[in-house]
Amino acid sequence: MNILCGYNANIDAVCMITGREVESILGEVDKNELLMKIENQPHTINSLEDFLAGLIHCMEYGRGAEWFIYSRDVLDYLKKRFFEEAEIRIGGNMGIMANVLSGLNVDMIVPNVVYLSGTQEALFSKRGMVLPPKLESQSGDEEPIHFVFDFRQGDSFDLCGRRITVFRENRFIATLDEFNPQMTISSFFKQYATAHIGEMDGAIVSGFHMLQPSYPDGSSFEEKLSPVLAQIDEWNSMAGFFIHAELGHFATSDIAKHVFLKLAGRVDSMGLNEDELATLAQKMGFGIEGIHEMDISAMFQAAHNCIKNSLARALVVHTRDFVFCLSASDNMDEQKIDAIDFGLKCAAYFASSGLSPDRSKLEERCSQFKRSEYGSLQVKRIKSITGAQEYGFGIYGIFNEYYFCAIPTLVVNEPAVTVGLGDTFTASSFLRLLELRNKS
Repeated sequence: MNILCGYNANIDAVCMITGREVESILGEVDKNELLMKIENQPHTINSLEDFLAGLIHCMEYGRGAEWFIYSRDVLDYLKKRFFEEAEIRIGGNMGIMANVLSGLNVDMIVPNVVYLSGTQEALFSKRGMVLPPKLESQSGDEEPIHFVFDFRQGDSFDLCGRRITVFRENRFIATLDEFNPQMTISSFFKQYATAHIGEMDGAIVSGFHMLQPSYPDGSSFEEKLSPVLAQIDEWNSMAGFFIHAELGHFATSDIAKHVFLKLAGRVDSMGLNEDELATLAQKMGFGIEGIHEMDISAMFQAAHNCIKNSLARALVVHTRDFVFCLSASDNMDEQKIDAIDFGLKCAAYFASSGLSPDRSKLEERCSQFKRSEYGSLQVKRIKSITGAQEYGFGIYGIFNEYYFCAIPTLVVNEPAVTVGLGDTFTASSFLRLLELRNKS
């Protein structure tokens, strides 16, 4: 199996942030400014107050987000306070997914690496990985570093006399990155993909959420996206070439909608979580009531509306408690459920160990985990509404004339990691679907 991976890779500095540490940082900021920014989220980091506003919002509501750092002072502060104790690993959706595929023994993985520093080269898995020559990669003033702040459900801290309790484990990412927001395609990746396209079985593309509303050179996000769309169009000239795009937390809802509509007619499926689905549905003009409350019927309707009002072929919505795929064309069957379930097991393996999933140990390790009770109830709700058929732990059927499948997740109560779970699920389920389709 040979797979192309675009477009974003970076270094992740993963830190476990506690309520006590938040309280410590609170002593260094202007409280009135912070409270104002918590109410009116800035979505970019130009001060320590901005950083805390995003982090506290995510902790209180159990949500994930990624904001860009535009202040040298904040960058220096985060480096001094957190970098030395952080776990350093490959980051970026593409970087993580490429390493997952390597660990699952894919024959060839070709990642788009724009800046191959010595650190990044050391963090990439070696098996099957086709990296560019060091001389062909770009260099810059700052290596792309994403500070990933994991937080635990139930932790708490005091904010100006109000007790904040973390609603659900998740992460807040503070990012310094001059390369990935450009959606740059490395010359090596472009040439290699064109020359060897006939040898490839499929592609996973991601990193679109890194696009920015404007750029210092005066260009727009539409202009930055254009070469990527052209490359995907080139790949689509190959019959049977399967492409999955993973979305993400975009800088603005305008960019999210634009990317979604541009990818809709070009890729076979798109992946996103509940927060990203809510953002997209709202921008597309649909109601989002029930999505943040993890109401599966509301999420089905939102996904249905997004597909119906675009050229999208299929959406894969992955959440903490359940995953479902809704498609306008592909009949959802046992094969698709098997692929999703394989992805869930790989994500549970990674969550529980912090290690890339090992196929030989997957079933044994995952036998200790139970299905989400809430996810199981939600899947049963959709079954009762649609009359879907059961298969294993999942179901498949038809929702408002669209094909679907759904399955509850495996719950890891004390995860070793939370960042990269979605990417691990996406890469492994994508691989398994390719394998199963090649067998049939």
